[in-house]
Amino acid sequence: MSSLLRSTKFVRYFTGAARTLILNSVKTAEASAFLNSKALSAANNVFVRDYATTKKTESLDPLLQKLDSEVRRYGRITKRDIDEVLDEIQSKNDITSSQSLLVIRCCGELVPEELPEQRTLLVQKIWSVLTERGIAMDISHYNALLRVYIENQHPFSPAQFLTELENKGLQPNRVTYQRLMWRYCQEGDVEGATKVLEKMRELSMPVSEPVLNALVMGHAFHGDTEGAKAVLETMAGAGLQPSNRTYTLLACGYAKQGDIEGVEGILQLANEKDAYITDKDILDIIEHLAIGGHEDKVENLFKHLQKSIGYNQDVCNLILRLLNKGLDETAKKIFATMPKSSHFEDNLFKGAFFVKHLLRLNRSPDSIIKTCKDLTHEGLVPNAIYIATEGALQSGNCELAQKLFKELVNEGKEVRQHYYWPLLVKKGKEKDEEGLLQILRDMSTNNIPASGETLRDYVIPYLTTNSNAKSVIVKLQIANVPVIHAARNVMIHLLELGRINEASEIALQYRPRGQYNLVGRPLVNALYKSKDINSFINILHVISSKPPLQSEQDSTTDEAQNDSKNEIRDIGRIIKSAVKSLPKNESEGILEAAYAKGLSIDIETAEGIQQYLGENMTTKVSQLLSELSSSQLEPVPIESPRRTEQANDRSALEIESIIARLKEKGTNVNRLQKQLLCAYINEKNIEKVKSFLSELRLSNFELNTAILAQLFEFLCENDEIELAKEIRTEIESKNEDFILSRLKLIQMAQALFRTNRYDEAIQFLIENKFSDAENVGFLVNSKCWQILNSLAEQKDCEKVKEVTKTLLENNYVQASNVLFGPTIKAYLLNNDVQGALVEFEKCCKQYRCTPWKGELMKALIMKEDANQLQWLADLSTQIHGEVNILHDLVLAFVECGRLRQARRILETPGLQARHRRLDDACQRYVEEGKSEYLEGLLEATKELSHIDRSNIFYHLLVTYCNADETDKALGLWTLLQEESEVPSNQFLVYLGNHLKSKNRDVPFIIPEKIEKVQSKKEDIIQKIVTPKVPPKPTKAEISTNIEALVKDGNLAQAMDVLLKSIEVGTMPKSNVVKYLLKNLAEEGNVEKIQQLGKNISENTKRKVTYDDKLTLAIFRRGAGGQHIDNLLESVEAANIREDLEIALRKFPRSSALANLVNDTELVQKCTKIAEIAASKGITTPVNLLWMELILAGKDEEARDLWNKWLITAPVIVFRRLLQESFVKNEPEIIMKLINALKTNKTLPTRSLGNAYSRLMNYYLLNNNIAAAEALLSDAIQQGVPKEHINKSSLLRLKSAIEATGKEFKQFEI
Repeated sequence: MSSLLRSTKFVRYFTGAARTLILNSVKTAEASAFLNSKALSAANNVFVRDYATTKKTESLDPLLQKLDSEVRRYGRITKRDIDEVLDEIQSKNDITSSQSLLVIRCCGELVPEELPEQRTLLVQKIWSVLTERGIAMDISHYNALLRVYIENQHPFSPAQFLTELENKGLQPNRVTYQRLMWRYCQEGDVEGATKVLEKMRELSMPVSEPVLNALVMGHAFHGDTEGAKAVLETMAGAGLQPSNRTYTLLACGYAKQGDIEGVEGILQLANEKDAYITDKDILDIIEHLAIGGHEDKVENLFKHLQKSIGYNQDVCNLILRLLNKGLDETAKKIFATMPKSSHFEDNLFKGAFFVKHLLRLNRSPDSIIKTCKDLTHEGLVPNAIYIATEGALQSGNCELAQKLFKELVNEGKEVRQHYYWPLLVKKGKEKDEEGLLQILRDMSTNNIPASGETLRDYVIPYLTTNSNAKSVIVKLQIANVPVIHAARNVMIHLLELGRINEASEIALQYRPRGQYNLVGRPLVNALYKSKDINSFINILHVISSKPPLQSEQDSTTDEAQNDSKNEIRDIGRIIKSAVKSLPKNESEGILEAAYAKGLSIDIETAEGIQQYLGENMTTKVSQLLSELSSSQLEPVPIESPRRTEQANDRSALEIESIIARLKEKGTNVNRLQKQLLCAYINEKNIEKVKSFLSELRLSNFELNTAILAQLFEFLCENDEIELAKEIRTEIESKNEDFILSRLKLIQMAQALFRTNRYDEAIQFLIENKFSDAENVGFLVNSKCWQILNSLAEQKDCEKVKEVTKTLLENNYVQASNVLFGPTIKAYLLNNDVQGALVEFEKCCKQYRCTPWKGELMKALIMKEDANQLQWLADLSTQIHGEVNILHDLVLAFVECGRLRQARRILETPGLQARHRRLDDACQRYVEEGKSEYLEGLLEATKELSHIDRSNIFYHLLVTYCNADETDKALGLWTLLQEESEVPSNQFLVYLGNHLKSKNRDVPFIIPEKIEKVQSKKEDIIQKIVTPKVPPKPTKAEISTNIEALVKDGNLAQAMDVLLKSIEVGTMPKSNVVKYLLKNLAEEGNVEKIQQLGKNISENTKRKVTYDDKLTLAIFRRGAGGQHIDNLLESVEAANIREDLEIALRKFPRSSALANLVNDTELVQKCTKIAEIAASKGITTPVNLLWMELILAGKDEEARDLWNKWLITAPVIVFRRLLQESFVKNEPEIIMKLINALKTNKTLPTRSLGNAYSRLMNYYLLNNNIAAAEALLSDAIQQGVPKEHINKSSLLRLKSAIEATGKEFKQFEI
C-alpha cells in the first residue's frame, strides 16, 4: 500500500479532486457524515428530511418518529426500538422505500449496546423481510447496507457485492465506490483499493476526502503510520486540507501501537493546522488505545477532553462498546470523567446504563456483584446493587436476583413483596411449578409472606393450568401459605374466570370469611357471566357468616377487616351490584335467595334497588326488600336451611302440646298463650289466629299493647279489616297516648284498597294524617308504591292521582320518581301520552321529579312528535342538566331504531360523552340480549373520535357469543380493522376463547398475558355461551347456519339449507337471505336463485329483493344483453299497469345498471324501457338510469332524461349519488344533483335541503369552510328554510366559522 501512495500515478487526479470536492460538497454529505463524527448528528437529521418527503403510513409514523427522537437526544437507539419497527413491517405491507432505507441505517453504530455480529444479523433479517415484501430498493439501500457492514466490521466480498448490484440492474455510484474503498482499506488490501481508485478514475468520479481518509485509516490501522503521513502530503499536494477526522484516524493508528508521543504529536499538528479535535475524536483515540491493549495509558488523554455539549452521550456510547469488548477498566475510567448533575436524584441513579449493560452481556452473578460493589465504592454508581437488582428482575434472572436480594439486605435496604413478582412470572411462563413454589418458600423464609395480590396475579393463574382448585390450595399450603389465605385467593381467581360454581365449592369447604371489598367485584362479575344465583348467594353467605370460636382464625389478610356494624352495608352493596348486573326481571330471584339465607341489607340499599328498578318494580320485590331491610331478619347457619321461625323458637304445634299438658296439671299458661299467639302470627296462620283470639276473649285474657300492635299489622296484611279495627280500638282504650306507626296505618289503607273499599281508604288516610314527612322509612315508601302500582295496573289514572295527592298532602311520604312512576305508567297503559306529559310537567315543576322519563321519550319518538319531545327534553334539562338528557335521548333514539337522530346528538359540538352512562346501557342491552340496540349504538357512534367505542364492540361481541352467532362475532373483528379501531385485549381474549370453544380457527394471536390467566376459561365459556338446543331449529339458528355457510363460500349448501327450512315452515331472517342472494348474484349463479324463486311468495320476493339479485346474476353471467331484450319485449307488450309493474321488477339496478351504462346499445334499450314506464307514470327506471349516467360522467344524456321526464316528478331518488360522491371523493356529483333539483319546482324543499346538507358536510370534512359558507348562502337564496337543512351541519359550520374568529351571521340556530 505504501508503494501505491508514494507513486505519482494519481497526483494529477488528486489535484482535480480539490476543485471537485468544493463543487460536490452537498452530494458527498452522506459519505462525509459516515466518516466524520462531527457530522454524525447532522447526518441523523436525514431521518426528518427523508421522512418528511415520504408518504406517511399511519402505523409506522410514531415508531420512526421515536427513532429520530432517540438519535437526536442520545446519539443511539436500542434493539427493541428496531424490533418494534420490524414487527410492524412483518405484519403489514405498507412501508415505503424511503422508510425502509431509514430502518436499514439504524443497524450500525447507532445501536452500541449490541455486539457487531448481532447488529449484522439484525440488518440481514430486515433486508430479507423487505425483499420478501417486494419493497422497491435502489442503490441508496445497498449503500446503506454497505455502511452498516463497515460499521459492524462485517467481512464481505466487495467484488461479490458489485456482482449482485449488476444482477439487480443497479448502477453503483460514487458513495458505493467510496465505501468499497473503505472496506478494502479496513482489511489492508492494497490491490483491492487500487482497483477501486482506478475504477473511479475511469468513471471520472472525484476523489474526495472520505477516500483519502480511508487510505489514511488503511495505513495507520495496520501499523504503517509513515504511509499514513505520506497520504497527508499527497492531500496537501492536491490542494486538499486534512480535516479533524483525518488527524483522528492517524492518531488512532498511533494509539493502537501504544505510541502516546505519536498521538500527542498528531494532536499538536492538528491544532497548528486549525483542525478542531472534538471530544468524540479524543474518545475514539482512547478506544483504540484500549483495544490495542494499552488501557494503562488512556488517562494521559483525559486532559484533551473539552466536555462540551453532548459529551456525556458520547461517553455512554463509548462505554457500551468497551463493555462489549470486555474492557471494563477503561470503561470505569472514562465513566469517571462524566460531569455530575446538579440534581441529587440524577446522581443517585447515575450509571444505570453501565450496570444494566453488564446484565445484558450475561456476565456471571459474582462478576456483576463485584463490579457493582466497585462502582459503589469508587462513588461512580451509588445505587449499583439496586439498579442491578431491578435489571435482574426485568430480565427474569432468578439466580442473580436472589443473590442481589441478599446484598440489598446486607446494605440495610428493604426487600419488598413486589420485587418477587417478575421472578414468579418468569417461572410461571416457563411452567416451572416447583420453581414457582420454591420462590414462595424463600419469601416465607425471608419473612415476606405472599400477599393476596401476589397469589392471585402471579402464582395461582400458573398453578391452575394443570391442576384443579383444591390441589392448588394443597400446593400453596405446602409452600407455607396459610390454608384460609390460599383458599380465599383461589376462590377469587375462580370468580375472575367466571367459574362461580367451583368458587362456591371452595367457599363452602374452607369458609374464608370477610374481605367484602376484595371479594365483592369479582363475585358480581362472575354472577353476570354465569347467571348462577345459587352459587353467588352461597359465597356471600359464607363470607358474611360468623366464625365459631374454635375455628382457625385467618391471620393473613390483604386489608383490615370491616367492622361488624358495617357488614350489613357491605352485604347490601354487593346485592345491589348483583341486581344491576342481571336483567331486571331476575332481581326477584336474587332477593329471594338472599332472604332464604337471612342476609340483611340496609335501608339505603333497599331504596337504591327500588330506584334502580323503576317501572320494573313489582309487589313481590317490594315485599322482599322490606323483609331484607328488617331488623328482625336473622342469618341462617351455613349448615342448615332457613326456617320461617327463629332457631330457638318452638313451633305452634309444640306450644299447643305443652299448654294442653300444663292445663291438665292446673298450671298457669298465660305466658305460653302469648307465645302461641305470636307463633300463629309468625306462621301466618290466619284461621288459627282468629279462633285463638276468640278463645282468649272469652276467657277475658288481657293482651298488652305491643302484642296488639303486632296483631293489628298481621290482620291488615291478611285483609281482616273489621277485626283490625277492633284491635285498634282496644289499643286506644288501653293507652290513649299510644300511636300506631306510619307503616301500620299504611298497611291498613293497603288492605282497604285491596278489598276495593277505595273511598274508605282515602278517608282513613286523611283522618290519620301526620304533621310532617321527615325520616320516612323504606318500608313505608315500598308499601305506598305497591298501592299506587296496583291502581296503575288497573289503568285508573284518576285514582292513582288522587291517592298520590292524598299520601303527599297528609305527609305519609315524600315526593320522588318512584312515587310518581305509577301515575305516568297508568296514562301510558291507556295510550294517553298527552295526559302523561301533563302529569310529567307537574312533577317537574312542583317536585323536580322526572318519573318514567325514558319511556315517555320512546313513546314520543315512536309517534314522531318532535315538538313534544323537544319540550320534554327542555323540561328535564332544568333538573338533570343538558348532558345527561342528551344521553337519555341518544339511548331512546337507538332503542327506537332512529340512529340518525342519535348520531346528530352525539355530534353536538362540545358534548362530552358520559362513558359510564353508555357502558351501563351496553351492559343492560347484553343482559336483555338486545344485540340490535348495540348494533345501533355502534353505528350511531361511528367515526366519533370523542367516544370510546371499544366497550360497545366488546358488549356486542358478548351478545353475539351468548346468542351463538359466531360468524357475527368474528365479523366484528373484521369490522374493527375496517374502521381502524384497535381491538382491546379483553375483546381478543373473549373472541379467541369463543372461537376455540366452537372448534373454529383463531385468525389472530390471543394476548399472551391474559391468555395465561384465562387459560382454563374454555369449559365455563362453553357452558355460558351454548344455549340448550331445542328439538326443532329456530329461525335464528337457521339464519346463523346459512350465514356461516355463505362466509365459508359454501353457497350451494347454504341454499339447500334455506330451501329445506322453507319446506318445514321456517323462513330465515330476510337480511340473511339477502346476503345469500347477493353472493350468488355476484357469482352469476342464476339457477340457484331461480330455485328459491319457485318456493317463496311475491311478498317475500319483495322483502329479499329477489328480482334485483336475479337480474344482477344474469348480468354477471354475461347474459345482460339478452335480459334487456326480453325486458323490452315484456314492457312493450304490457297493456295494463299491473303487467308493467311486474315486468319492471327485472329492470337492472345499481351494480348491474352500472355495468351496462358504457354500452351504447344497451343504454338505448334501457332508455326506451324507462321512457315507456315514465309515459305511464312510473318514473323509477328513469330515475335509476339518470343516476348511473351522472356517475358515469355522461352529463348530456342525463340532462336530456331529466328535462324530459324528471323535471316535474313528485319524487326523486338520489341516495346512491350522495354515497358515491363521498366514496369517490367527487363533490361535483352532489353539485350536479343540486343544480338538477333546483329546476324541479314540485319537489319539497326538504329534498333540496338534504342535498345541500350532505355537500356542506363534505366541505367541512375537508376543512373548506369558505365553500361551505357560500353553499349555505346559495341554499338560503334558493328558498330552502333552515328547518330543512341538517341542524348538525349548521352547528358544525357555525363552530368552524367561529373558530376562525369570524361571526356566523346567516341566522340564529
